[in-house]
Order: sequence, then C-alpha cells, then structure tokens
Amino acid sequence: MDKSLLKKAAVQSVALMLAVITLSYAIRQYNAVTILASDIQNTEDMIPSDKVMIIEKANHQLETLSDLNNQVAVKQSVFGENKDFKDIDMELVKQLDNRMLIVKKPQGENITIQMEDLYITKSILITLWGLDNTDLHNGMIGRLNQDKVYVGSPYYTEIESTQNISSEDANTEIIRDYQGDPAHNITVTSWLDELTKKHTMQILIEMDNVYAHILHEDDAYYYIELKNPKEHYNKILVIDAGHGGKDAGAISKDEKTYEKEINLNIVLALKQLLDKEDIKVYYTRLTDETRFLRPRVTLANAVDSDFFISIHCNANDVTSPNGTEILYYDNEFKNIKTKELAQIMSEELAKSIPLKNRGLIKKQKDDIFILEHAVVPAALIEVGYLSNVKDISYLRKNENIQEVARGIYNGIMRAYEEYYPE
Repeated sequence: MDKSLLKKAAVQSVALMLAVITLSYAIRQYNAVTILASDIQNTEDMIPSDKVMIIEKANHQLETLSDLNNQVAVKQSVFGENKDFKDIDMELVKQLDNRMLIVKKPQGENITIQMEDLYITKSILITLWGLDNTDLHNGMIGRLNQDKVYVGSPYYTEIESTQNISSEDANTEIIRDYQGDPAHNITVTSWLDELTKKHTMQILIEMDNVYAHILHEDDAYYYIELKNPKEHYNKILVIDAGHGGKDAGAISKDEKTYEKEINLNIVLALKQLLDKEDIKVYYTRLTDETRFLRPRVTLANAVDSDFFISIHCNANDVTSPNGTEILYYDNEFKNIKTKELAQIMSEELAKSIPLKNRGLIKKQKDDIFILEHAVVPAALIEVGYLSNVKDISYLRKNENIQEVARGIYNGIMRAYEEYYPE
C-alpha cells in the first residue's frame, strides 16, 4: 500500500479518536451536577442563614455541546422515553394547556407545596415541605411547550442580532435561543429541619415570560399549567411605586422625607382597596427595594395590562411649585388614548385631595423611560411637591395618604367602567 495513504489514514484515526474523547468528556461535564454553597440569585430571603444549603444550579455554559443541541441538551421526545416520567398521566396532560411544568414528586408523606409568582423577574418559586430526602434534581423537572418536551437543565445557543436604530447607527446584541424551552434557568435548593428530620426544597425557575400558574397533581407528579395572564384573568392592572431601595427619588427640603417612602405608602394603601376587587394586580414593588426602570415597564408589557399606573412625587429647587400633575405620552393602545386615561386620573384625584390640580403634562421622547416604552395605556402621577411646605405637610399624614390612594383607586375604577364595561 502507498505510504502516503497509510500516513493519511493514521492521521484520520488519531483525529477521530480525539473527537470521541472530547465528545465523551463534554457529555460527562453536561451530566455532572454542580454543588454550590452560595452564588444563588434571589434566595437570601428564602433560605435560613443557619441551614446548610445544597444547591444544584443549571449550567448554561455548554459551548462544547453547541452542535448537539437537539441530541443532548434539548430532548424533543415524548415523556415516556425518560425513566423519571414513565408514569406520567398523558390523559391529564392532553386535557391541560399545551405549555406546562411537570415536577416529579420527591419521597415523603404529606408533602406540602407552595408556589410564589416572582413576576418581576419572570420566575416561579416552588417550595416543598416534608421531604424524606433531597433526591429531586433538574432531570426530574420537565417542561412541555406545544409538541416539544424539555428535560434537565435549560440550554441555549447565542445568536448575534443587529437591530437598525437609524440609518447611521446600528446596535448589535447577543440573543440567547432556548429552543422554545419556557424555562431559562433552574435552581434547586434544600435544607434539613433538625427537629423533624424532614427536608425542605425550593425550586426557582426563571421563565421566558410572565405566566399565570395553575397547579394540578396526581400521586406521582405536579402539573403546573403556564397560561398567559390574559387567558386566565379578565382584568389586569400594573401598579408601580416609583423609586425604592438605593434610589430615594426626591427628598424634602429638611431631608426627613424621601419620595420612595411616600410612593410606597400610597401603593400599600391602594392595595388594600384593590384587594377587594376582581382585578389581577401586579405590583412592581411592595417593599423598600431597588427596582430599575426597564423591569417595571417590561412587566406591564409582558402581562398586557389594561392600565399601567406609576406613582411618584415631585420636587423643585424652589419651594413655590405645588400640586398634582399627571404625566403622559400622547399614545393610543387598545382604542384607549393615554391622554384620556391621564384626564380621568387627574379628575378623580382632584375630587379626593385638597392639593392644587396642575392638570396634565404631555411628555416628549426620552423624557420618561417607562412611559416611552410602554405599549399599554400608561400614566404617571406626580402626587405633590416634596419641596413645597404645604404639600409635604399634607403627604406626611397617614390619613391623607389614604385619601390619595382613594383618589387613584376611584380613577382606576372609573377607567374600567368607561373602557371595559361588564
């Protein structure tokens, strides 16, 4: 045989062997469970500090498997092919919506489940109490989306996307493609109750969107339907308490009162009124926590809210300006003109509080981020001026905060009566 052919064949054999070794290592790395003692997002308030944590965190960085996305990372097959889902109730699955989470029940008697909608981060937190062990892992959490099934850690590929902002400028961004998987990250956390010798487990799942979560179960599985909020709720409202956390907003002249506090107090009083109504209300914050602007307006858009109301207070370098203003962009969504919504809020608030009614303020491009990027009817209420002695004296009294909330509530209910009559 020709020596050059032998040499070529040997080189090809070595290359093939190296490829097999590399692939084998990549698959082992993918299947390995990462155990951490920290580095978990949004869990500081939900895990007791005196408990030992075992965290299994989904691994997104699977660059070595970029060519195997349909073969390894994304399982587009029937649940029956996976041993953890062999007893799944397919008849129940057929009756439910075509998008859901399916969680295999861990071992334990009288297990209690609680679901918390962390909608501001598009996440759901599932807490399970009374477990005998901590065998539950990412591979026992399945997702169904239309005719596709996903099992194990979510996987994505990165795609460069160029969006033309103008003829002279272009913005290139990296988009993560999750192959249709509604879950974008899964974190499983557990700890042991020394008194009962039972385990508690929390499953934090970051989703691709905000959903209404509907729980079903049988002896072996939890089935959690993922419905678009508009499919499940008749009325949807988003209320935004401006600023918060590290962002104090406006400050009174004596530096004793922060805008973030007034805004939150108004929203908490408003919540008491709205809790009595058949309205699904999403709040951007209900505590003193930092919220950036984009997640606020993203939430309103994601749930396709009927109205998006942002509550603020004003301030000025001088003390003379005072009173209430309603800010708006001259837009129209769902046959609702935002100017008309702003007018309703202005009129109803003026009926409830004695502060000067300064009317409507039309804003222009780049003035107010959340109003500019809202694709739902939106209005921003500047309740009063913290820099004005009369206004701040009024807003410091709890009974007056209740009246402000009542005025905003009346505006919201009137808007529903006029635009969504039953």
